[in-house]
Amino acid sequence: MKIIFETEDEQEAKRLAKANDMAAALWEIVHNVWREFKYSDYDYHPAWDKIRDVLDDHGINIDDLVK
Repeated sequence: MKIIFETEDEQEAKRLAKANDMAAALWEIVHNVWREFKYSDYDYHPAWDKIRDVLDDHGINIDDLVK
């Protein structure tokens, strides 16, 4: 697949260039990072609920981004 973007905005270009990495990082956070806290005394559930709320607020279905 070949996609061409044209922009004068350097920040936009950086975001587009890192979008795949950001999607992979979010997928990892949502699906795996919580396991590091599973057997600790830290109640991670409120944080993970908030992460999911933010993703929902932005219309992001993380499972659509990374296979």
